[in-house]
This record gives sequence, structure tokens and C-alpha cells, in this order.
Amino acid sequence: MASSARRRATVLATLVAFVPGLAAGVPAHAGEGPPAEPDGPLPGPPVLYAPPPHAPQLENRDRRFRADPLLVSGEEAYVDGEYLYQDFLYDDYGSDTDGVGGSSQRARAGEITYPADPEYGGNAADLVEFRAAPGDEEVTYRFTLNTLLRADTTIVTLAFDTDRDAATGAATLPRDPGAPFPGTDEVITVWGSGAEHSRLTAGRVTTTPLEIGADLEANQLTVTVPRSVSDPAGVWRASLATGLFDPGTGGWKRPGVTATEDTPGGAGPIDPAPNGIFNLGFRFDEPVLLNNVSPDTGQSAALRDDEPTRYARDIDFDALSAGLNRSTVAVTGRQIRMFPSRLNLGEGRDLDSVPQYRGQLQPYSLYIPSTYRQDSPAGLTLSLHSLGQHYWQYQSGRVFEQQGEQRGNLVLSPMARGDNGWYQNEAEYDVFEAWNDVAARFNLDPDRTYSSGYSMGGYGTYRLVGLYPDLFARAFTVVGPPGDGIWVPPAAPTGGAHTLTNRWLENMRNVALLNVAAVEDELVPYVGPRAQNLGAPEIGIRGLEQLEYDYRFVTFPAADHFALAALGYDFPFARDFLGSAEVDRDPVHVSFAYVPESDDPALGLVHDHAYWVSGVRVAGRAAKGLVDVRSRAHGVGDPESAPVTGSGVAQLPYTMLGREYGTAPREDAENALELSLTDVSSVRLQAARAGLDVRAPIRILATSSTDSEVLLAGSFPRSTRVTRDGRTVPSTVTGEGVRFPVSEGQGEYLISRTGQHS
Repeated sequence: MASSARRRATVLATLVAFVPGLAAGVPAHAGEGPPAEPDGPLPGPPVLYAPPPHAPQLENRDRRFRADPLLVSGEEAYVDGEYLYQDFLYDDYGSDTDGVGGSSQRARAGEITYPADPEYGGNAADLVEFRAAPGDEEVTYRFTLNTLLRADTTIVTLAFDTDRDAATGAATLPRDPGAPFPGTDEVITVWGSGAEHSRLTAGRVTTTPLEIGADLEANQLTVTVPRSVSDPAGVWRASLATGLFDPGTGGWKRPGVTATEDTPGGAGPIDPAPNGIFNLGFRFDEPVLLNNVSPDTGQSAALRDDEPTRYARDIDFDALSAGLNRSTVAVTGRQIRMFPSRLNLGEGRDLDSVPQYRGQLQPYSLYIPSTYRQDSPAGLTLSLHSLGQHYWQYQSGRVFEQQGEQRGNLVLSPMARGDNGWYQNEAEYDVFEAWNDVAARFNLDPDRTYSSGYSMGGYGTYRLVGLYPDLFARAFTVVGPPGDGIWVPPAAPTGGAHTLTNRWLENMRNVALLNVAAVEDELVPYVGPRAQNLGAPEIGIRGLEQLEYDYRFVTFPAADHFALAALGYDFPFARDFLGSAEVDRDPVHVSFAYVPESDDPALGLVHDHAYWVSGVRVAGRAAKGLVDVRSRAHGVGDPESAPVTGSGVAQLPYTMLGREYGTAPREDAENALELSLTDVSSVRLQAARAGLDVRAPIRILATSSTDSEVLLAGSFPRSTRVTRDGRTVPSTVTGEGVRFPVSEGQGEYLISRTGQHS
């Protein structure tokens, strides 16, 4: 019989073997290789373990650039003679023309909108990265854009104040975007199909055409400036701006009130004649790093005030020539990061669609606690944003302090491809892609993984933890609806019956939940979370209470939907509940419901496995199949759950009901399983992970609502046979295991070698 340590090593080895190095945050262990026999699907979807994708925007196709991208927004670095600046994604909204500014409910602070022509992609002036690589005879500059469907949609200006004196040089650029750049002595202008260098001295402009390379696959514009034209040395002050190229004037398109097919819109009462700048570079202090506001909040104000040089940055060309290395990227704290997706959804952005953000590069927020060290694995807590919110939702609350700093956890808030995806389809996929990226760059402890979320993020936690319970130790929701939209049982959620997490609530057997609800909630009616937790047996709904699982249901009687957010997500009891609990990879008892309607097979999101149960198939036209299986091999029974009650004050008074597991009772160990199948046509069970010894007879006490088929995976000898109530049943033994039918009703099955006895 496999020991728990051996089974744990097997699971870890499987995870490590799937992706060399780090896989789902699992550190490689010396001497461990893949197990001799298949151990079932890895926890979660395949994308969690997928290798990095081909990402042209992050590639150095020009040999003059060699440094790896920073992938952290609002940061810069000097790397072996190369300068890099990383901008924010999807922050190209120009001036704050209505004066409202950044807010938690808006994707942007600026109001400038793109022309309707699809070749702009609603995103053509979105700067991703800027680089400078000085050489002996020339200096090469590269501008990477988020969207570039046609080379001449975009115009980029790099203005230099070479003496860092705003009183010298010129304020108006040769190709004027409509805002002054005081102190400009030299300027490089790039528009995809052309580029030029301009020198501004004593009221005169001297212009030199430049070599330009436009890579539409990598969205990169690269320009080379001979030192005979411009010879930067010492410290030059630089300003960087992007907008839309006007082929008629050779300059910048200027926004009107309403966008047309080929002109931008968005002019408003505070700024009725906005300049043509959509995006500024060198923004190292955007308030999104500390507050729940969009990453263009500071930029939009600077453009409204026609002050693009507010973000001017000194570039030390002497440091580049000397090959000095330095970076502003901090080791710990808040970061706005980006990663390349494996999905090909096209380019650009459409805030009226689902998903909203289509580009290959996607953003997320990450908090790294001050205690983090690369040589010591840390826990990971997902913090999923709510409807209408974004990855920066929790920047200003207590989430990072309580869930991250005080627990030594990294805290990840994915964008989920928009503010309205309900963590389904591409939005679900994005969570695991972001997780994959964190695991590839940080040392994570896979046994300490948790999920949390507010409102729609609470639904995301119900959904992801229920569909992938073997990934999580504990979960925490705040005013989270159990289904997409509004759920007032017995009716289906407004987003459809297939989104109701109560349908797979059985899967939470081995994951403790803390769920917070507000009695006066106007958006998530209290009756729904109450049914999810306390149940509504009178209308046929089982909650965590009826299942007798480990859960806490905290109710704030005097709160509405937004009151708990206004408190800054300040829940010390959540910090203590999540704690440092560990994932139970191979629990004694697995309950797993498979609802095929929850799948998206095209994305590899098939929720048919957890723990040592996999390959679940639903019988006939049933909407749901349920596998309930308990191993007797460990010598322990199911722990009883005792009622828990409490009350307290977390700025507002609350009450708490729930249950808590006690100690599992000891019982005689037996090489046996108790198996119940409801509307299941087939299932695969991993013998070793269930603690079974395939060399000895295995007894299975089975009950099934229909004829089914079981594959017990393991290294069984060819002489293995299967009997039901003493009678031989047809079975097949392969390298995968032994496959045999389970008939409707109850029966005792014995799996043994010929000549063996129970």
C-alpha cells in the first residue's frame, strides 16, 4: 500500500515532469522523475502547465536588441548598454476631456475614442515598450505597440531636451500633436511608413529622413539614427508620445466630439479641443500602483492640461555606453505585470464585447510580500475582480496586507480579458494563463493555493474552486453570487442554469469555504448565497449545510452590496481562515460532479477530473454525473462536521453560521473502495493515489444508477480478473489498468489475480 509521502511525491513528480523547471509553482526535486505509471490528469486545465507561447512582440528580431523584456509596467532598466521602458497595456485613452478622472468603475480616465475603421483595432496608439540601443556609429530606437494592423495608423514622437533646460530649444514640434514640448532640441518622429530626425535651433528646423523598419507581426517600429545626425551623450531628457497618423497632413489626427470612420472622437466640456496624443511614455508614478483607478489616470490629466513633458525622463547615455546595469523593478510590493497569451483572438480592444481585450499581451496585478525570497516557496492567493472592475480593483484596500503581507502570500488579480467575462471561457482561461506566468517567474508552493473575490469575483471563486477543487486549500467570497447574474431560487440564474455553481457544490468536500453575504444586497439577493450555504431543502436545493461540509457563512445584516467594499475589504477573520492551510491532493473521500455544460472544449477547459478521479462521462442525456468514492485503505473514516456559530464586528456587526470538520475517526484499513455513481457512464480511478495495493485483492462496494464502466488505473498483472457478487464479469487488462462494467444497482466487485482470494 502506497504511503502518503510516496503518493505526494508521485503527484509532485508528475507536475514537475509536465513542464521542466517550475510547473504550477512546483519546485523541482532532485532525483524525482515521472512516475512509472500514469497518475491521471494534472490538477486544473492543461494551460496551467503549458510552455511559453511564441510572442513576437516580446522578441528581439533586430540583433542590436538583446535584453529580455521587463514585463512590469511603469518601470525601466539599463541592461548591458540597452535602455528599456515598459508601459501599461490598454491605457491609450488620451485627455480627460470630461474632467471626471479615474474611478473604480471605469476602464479609463481619458475619453478619446478611436476611429471606427477596424484597422485601428480601437488600440493602435497603445505603447507597450520603448528601447534605445546606442552603437559606435548609430543609435537604434524601437517602439513596440499593442496593436499595429497597418504600419501607418500610428505616429510616435520621441522629443529630446538635450540640455535639460526648458527655456532653450522649441516648444512646438515640427509635426505638432497640439500640445507643447518646451525645451525640445531634437525630435525623432516615426509613422510606420516613414521617419525623420528634426533639430530645432534658433527658430530653425533641420530635418533628416531616417531608416524605418515596420514589423507588423511583432508590432514593432524600429528606427536607426546615424551619430552624424544625432549623437546623444551624457544625460538627455526624453518625452515619448503616441497618436494616430494623418496621411493627409503628415501629422497627428485630432479628436472631434464623435469618432467617425477615420477620425478620433471624445472631445468634451473640460477639453473641447484635445490634442492628438493617446499615450505617454515614462510614467513611473501612475496612481494605479496604489489605488483602484485606471492606469491612465495621471496621463489623462497631463494631456488635458497639454503638459506631455510632465512625464519627461532623463536617459543616461553615458551609463549605456559604459554598459552599466540597473533597474527600477522592485523585488517585492505591487506590480502591474503582463504576459503573452496562447490564444489568437486578433488584436485590439472592444469594450462592448466579450472578451473585451483581444491582444496577445494581457495584464495582471501582483502583490509580492516583503518576506518573499526566491529560494523559499510562497503561497498564492487569487483575488478575482468584480463586474465592472479590473485587475487593479484591490490596489487601495486591505486585501494585499491581509491576504498577502500578513500571510506571506503572493496575491494575483488577473484581468480575465475584461470586466464582464464571469470567469467563463476566455476569462477562465486568462486566470490560468496569468497563474502560469506567475509560476514561471516566482517560486510558489502548490500546496498553499487559495482563491478569493468580491461580487463577480466571488462567483469566480465558487466556479473555479468547484470545478478544480484539487488546486485549492481554502476559498473566500464576498457578496458573491452562486451563478452568473442574479440567482433567486428555484429559478435559474439570469446568466443561465449552466453557470450555477450549486450544481457542482459536492466538489467542495475537501476545500473549506468562507462566504460573506449582505442581507440588504440589492445586486446579489441574499436568498441566493443563503441557499448556497444553508440550503433551501423546501425547494430541493442542498447547500453546504446539508452536505455537512466545512464552511463558514458570515452575514452582515446592515450592509448592502457596496458597503463591504467601502470598508476596504477589511476582513481580519478572512486572513485567519485562509491562514496557511494546505491542499489535500489525495483525500480519502472524493465527491465529484461533472456538468458538461460548464466546459469549453475548444479552450481545453474540460472539468471532468479532480484528485484521483478522472475521465468522468455523463450517462445518456443527463445534465450532470456524480461520482462519490471513499478509500478504506487509509484506515480512517469521514470526519464529522460540528456546527459552528459566532458573531463579531468588522467595522459593521456580523453573525456567523457554519460547520467545521473534526478529527477523522480511525477504522480498520482495508484494500477497498466504496463507490457510488449517479448518471455516470464511465470513470477512471487511480489505484495508487487511492492508497490501494494492486498486488493484493481489491474490493469495491459499488452502487450505480445506471450501467457504467470503471477503469481502475494501475499496474495490474494480465491474470487479473473481476467478479461481481462472486460471478465473473468481462474485464480488460492493459498497461493503463483494469477496465470492467458496473451494473445498475448495488454489487460487490472483487479485483484479483487468478487464484487469489479476498
